[in-house]
Amino acid sequence: MKRNLLNLLGLISVLMTAAAQPLAPALEVDQTVTRFCEALLGSFNGGDVNQFLTTLDTTVVVTWQNGEVCEGRTAIKPYVEKMTKGDHPIVSKIGFAPKVLGRNIQGDCALAWGELNDHFILTDGRDLPLNSHFTATMAKHDDGWKVTAFHASVDAFSNPITAMAIKKTALVAGIGGIITGVIVGLVIASLLKRSKNPA
Repeated sequence: MKRNLLNLLGLISVLMTAAAQPLAPALEVDQTVTRFCEALLGSFNGGDVNQFLTTLDTTVVVTWQNGEVCEGRTAIKPYVEKMTKGDHPIVSKIGFAPKVLGRNIQGDCALAWGELNDHFILTDGRDLPLNSHFTATMAKHDDGWKVTAFHASVDAFSNPITAMAIKKTALVAGIGGIITGVIVGLVIASLLKRSKNPA
């Protein structure tokens, strides 16, 4: 009886260990994504690009929300500085609340995807809540997981930039319509005046 109990406890221990094993890499992958986003946040808001670079593989490829692509870790710093510094910076501040929705781990390689819940404050004061979706590919090195590819995208049909463009187009069209109406009215008034007062 005692031996059966010990065997049962041993079996439960093995099963629990086996069940716990996938959780470790899954947690590491989620932490890598969070660390990546936190470092990205720091590089845009505090200028700490070097900390961000430590989360990246040397051959990383990053596709940003504006469609620009950085190939290799050395291309990241010039991009961040272009967006946040210099004579004509574009981004004043950025915020993230990343949420991993799923992951696929195969040995030392992993794929994670989810929502960034990102918003950008531009230097002209505009606040753009993009709510981008992301896909991150990672590889495990001796010093931990590194991001090898990262792609962020926004809804092309429903986002604040599209809404602003539509609003601007409607405003321009409205002003153009008013101006055209005034010109047509003046022309008609002039023609009527001439018909009443023939030379």
